[in-house]
Amino acid sequence: MYTKTKHTSAGQLAEAKRGFDRWRRGRKRRGRIPDRLWRMAAEAASIHGVHVTARQLRLNPTRLKEQVDALGQTQGPEETPGFVEFPWMGAVPVPECILEAEDQVGRKLRVHLKGSATAQATALGRMLWGSQG
Repeated sequence: MYTKTKHTSAGQLAEAKRGFDRWRRGRKRRGRIPDRLWRMAAEAASIHGVHVTARQLRLNPTRLKEQVDALGQTQGPEETPGFVEFPWMGAVPVPECILEAEDQVGRKLRVHLKGSATAQATALGRMLWGSQG
């Protein structure tokens, strides 16, 4: 099943391939690849990887990697979150208890309890060990 992101990113590589094919058909002699096409290739490579994109678009992988690095520098840092939640420092720690038991055969039982369930740990231990005696 394709998600919207996968579909969009696959379309981005296909669009870059169409752009490069159109450019290659229309040029008369060897020339520099336009910045617009390099930008498209770098964006596709940042999603699909440099080598896959270079192979699909028939580009030099080293040159494409340079373009990806340049694209990362021009885009700047990602946005910082607008809201960060900090736990209340006055909060009471949640009680927890680990109850471990092993029988004569070597079978082990480990129960990790948190919160209000720790109050029943003693009763659970008595119940488990009470059936042994």
